[in-house]
Amino acid sequence: MEFHVWILVFITCLELTSGDLWTKWWTYQGISGPDYWGLLNKEWNLCSKGKHQSPVDINPKTLVYDPNLKPLRLDKHRVDAALMNTGHDLLLRVNSTYEPYFTFTGGPLSYKYRVHQIKLHFGRVDQIGSEHSVAGRPFPIELQIYGYNHDLYNNFTESQSMPHGIAAISIFGMIGEEKNTEFEILVQASQQTIFKGDILQIGGFSIFHLLPDTDSYLTYEGSQTQPSCMETVTWVILNKPLYVTKNQLSILRQLHKAQEGLPQVLMENNFRPPMPLNRRTIRTNIAPKKQEQNCGVKKITFYEVNDKYKVT
Repeated sequence: MEFHVWILVFITCLELTSGDLWTKWWTYQGISGPDYWGLLNKEWNLCSKGKHQSPVDINPKTLVYDPNLKPLRLDKHRVDAALMNTGHDLLLRVNSTYEPYFTFTGGPLSYKYRVHQIKLHFGRVDQIGSEHSVAGRPFPIELQIYGYNHDLYNNFTESQSMPHGIAAISIFGMIGEEKNTEFEILVQASQQTIFKGDILQIGGFSIFHLLPDTDSYLTYEGSQTQPSCMETVTWVILNKPLYVTKNQLSILRQLHKAQEGLPQVLMENNFRPPMPLNRRTIRTNIAPKKQEQNCGVKKITFYEVNDKYKVT
């Protein structure tokens, strides 16, 4: 009882401080972790009360095949960006003034989305790290490419709270010996962003070549996975992994949450646990093994998310 009273008093005191504190104070563990995000700041109440929160666990037995889903269409030109250690994650922020900018559309999307940033989530050990999971199984890393609705809104900040505002492409990382050239660029650059606040400029980065070669995906309506948990995100989860090496993961696990000179804690396990699906449908463009004669949306009860994702 005393512990819970202390938490409530602590939270009440924090509510009297500036909003800027919140962006620095939340974490992935303890009394500032995901279970408390919605209590810490009234503007984040969706983190606790929202019914369309992300990430989610993907149950292959309840996926729905939608033959109307189109292929994704992505630009191929390179961008200039800044790699930064936010203390919460490793983030690649695309230069907002750089042209031509990188956009994607198609799939479940009716609008064109301009890429704003890429976030990396990873775990302390190989068995955890991703935010989304498949049949209860997480992966050692997940890359999330966030874009804002460039047809309707002016920037990412405006789009976050607006209908159809954000789209996110998610890629699971699996351990292998193959090296993706663009991912290796991020990993090597991260050695110069060890501490919170460190920033490194990267020129000529190819988002397109960071993605695995696949037209297959899953999609659902959800939220951002960090405060303020706005429920304006259309998620597109690719059905093929990005392969990462053990050495690459080891390098990422050396990143720190705090600024240089302060007591250090590693950034590991920077993921939000799966949230309730709450009767939402996860659709896919991957056809069932046996097509029925009638058209329309079909439930897949034997679907497996890529052969590599089998749970044994």
